[in-house]
Amino acid sequence: MQTLPKSKPASLDDLVVEVAIIRPGPIQGNAVHPYLRRRQGLEPVTYLHPSLEPVLRETLGVILYQEQVMQIAITVAGFSAGESDGFRRAMGTWRSSREMEKLHQRFVDGCRVTNGLTDEQAEELFRRVAAFASFGFAKSHAAAFARTAYESAFLKLFYPAQFTVGLINDAKRHGVTVLPVDINASEYKTTTEWVGRDGEPLPEGSGISRRQTAVRSSGCIVPSNASRDRWAAESAAGYGIRLGLALVKGIGEEHAERLDAELANGPCTTLADVVARTELPEEVVERLIRTGALDSLGRPRRELLWQLREVMGATRGRAATRVGRASTWRPASGREAGGRAAGRPMDLRLPPTPAPELPPLTERERVGDSYAVLSLDARRQVISLFRPALDRLGAVTNASLADRGPGPVRLGGLVVTRQHPMTARGTVFLALEDETGMVNVTLWPDAWARLRGVVRRHALLYVEGMLQREASVVNVVANEIRPLPVVAESVGGPARPEGVRALGYSGMRRG
Repeated sequence: MQTLPKSKPASLDDLVVEVAIIRPGPIQGNAVHPYLRRRQGLEPVTYLHPSLEPVLRETLGVILYQEQVMQIAITVAGFSAGESDGFRRAMGTWRSSREMEKLHQRFVDGCRVTNGLTDEQAEELFRRVAAFASFGFAKSHAAAFARTAYESAFLKLFYPAQFTVGLINDAKRHGVTVLPVDINASEYKTTTEWVGRDGEPLPEGSGISRRQTAVRSSGCIVPSNASRDRWAAESAAGYGIRLGLALVKGIGEEHAERLDAELANGPCTTLADVVARTELPEEVVERLIRTGALDSLGRPRRELLWQLREVMGATRGRAATRVGRASTWRPASGREAGGRAAGRPMDLRLPPTPAPELPPLTERERVGDSYAVLSLDARRQVISLFRPALDRLGAVTNASLADRGPGPVRLGGLVVTRQHPMTARGTVFLALEDETGMVNVTLWPDAWARLRGVVRRHALLYVEGMLQREASVVNVVANEIRPLPVVAESVGGPARPEGVRALGYSGMRRG
């Protein structure tokens, strides 16, 4: 992190350097500081010998990659390809400096004969190369890490909500309990919260009926109890994630201090209490109700939504009147006996008009509201609503793909990303998520031409295709894609939850 302001990476190749440079090999080979100074223009790019320039030009004259060491052995020292591979093996061998020493004289002699290096130059070059015996990165390895870093940074910058949702959903699949947004429990930021260990009762007010269990599959690695006992601190067990108020659209950093202060002042007990103490706009309070953040008030959500406009008008009207009569009044952060601080007579408020008898919220509506506001639901992933219908359709879970052989497969999932990269020659890639994990779905150009309308318009998809696998990497090539709610309805499944939408687009072109 400290090198980034100095190197100012502007391309993927620059990020590859960032990954490879802070390693024991480049450090012992005295590559780090010369590279950073040269990158900033503080010193000229120089080479120990002109024969090194073709090999080290891209890294400003310093050795950063194992491939460069092998190329030096061939180009500068006159090694054959097989002999240069001996260098590679020596670098990867325990105590490989001994193995490197066996090649010392051969390397020095080769540098003198092949390119006319002096003894001093040849010895210095060998010293730098030998430093990689401690550890040096292969460029291909560094490039894979760099791409992951770039894509993660891109998503965090341009799709921050979706990036956070992905991390939280992954945590749920690994058995981390996620607690819902709650005006009486959530801070502005997402935090950890005690939920108790397995076998213990859930803490009162947690907002959930059970702890999260990990997905059991070959594609989701979960530490055994013995491993946890050996490697994890005792204090690490028993904690979950409490979603923060910042995840609610319309709540920003300007609200953080007030919301955290009011949380410390004690629980809100009525809708009027929430309105007065948070001073959030009406549409934001509505989102809080819809996502269940006011469930701890003990009133149905439909009732709170019915009363919201009346409560907003009455509460804000009294506040405005008090401000007009006493221009020196300011919201207080402390509590006084009998209610809020002076000027906020909570006990004098009349209760709102009782709501008529309203139908209870269905699970489909609840999940839809949660996805509309937060892009996730703390209790369940949306595809779990369709799992009974998917079972009847013969569809399998994403997690089960890790244990299946190549062949026909049926899936249902939420589209997390759609990618149509310019370099893919018309091929489109989908990331499809269900309650057990993620799978990559590929659409060849002819399939994309047939299915683009469905893929673009719908967030919940039913996919029929061919499972391909290379070692442990699986991919589904789509032959047919239809809207999941439409297909599920044909076998008695639920309709689409309103508010559920695709989470992200990346590299999508029109046409």
